[in-house]
Amino acid sequence: MTLTEFIEDALNEEHEFLMEAVKDLTPRELLWRAGPEANPIGWILWHMLRVEDMWIQFFIQTKPEIWERDGWHQRFGLPTRDNGFEHTPEQVASFPALDLPELVKYGDAVRAATLAYLNGLGPEDYDRVPRERRPEMSLGAIFRQIVGEFYQHQGHISYLKGLLRSGTAQG
Repeated sequence: MTLTEFIEDALNEEHEFLMEAVKDLTPRELLWRAGPEANPIGWILWHMLRVEDMWIQFFIQTKPEIWERDGWHQRFGLPTRDNGFEHTPEQVASFPALDLPELVKYGDAVRAATLAYLNGLGPEDYDRVPRERRPEMSLGAIFRQIVGEFYQHQGHISYLKGLLRSGTAQG
């Protein structure tokens, strides 16, 4: 198995776990917060997708993000350059309810673009640094970050869903 195949397999496996976790969530469940400083499932999902789009399209390839390029920001009524980094608890609390099927479609477009880019890489590419200002962020480091972050966030979503549906939380 090559490094590219490993990364693709990890991303595909994470996507299956994620889709299983979100497939039957209601709009109310997407907005539920475990506490006043907690992120809701819908916000976490949006953030995951936005971060992947930002890393692959903007940071690595210096292209417009799919979010902006394909008008997803307009469909959801959200800013073009926002991806959740440094959101305050107030911003998270006022985050709108997003249409889950549409959000999944956006995610599918982002993932297709990620995999297309990934499958064009050779073994020598993973040491390349796309931005001189961030010499610690080689392509390999970026993909490691994406895979690790996505598994963490997918786990957050599954945990919150379980907590919410266990009857121990007020939803």
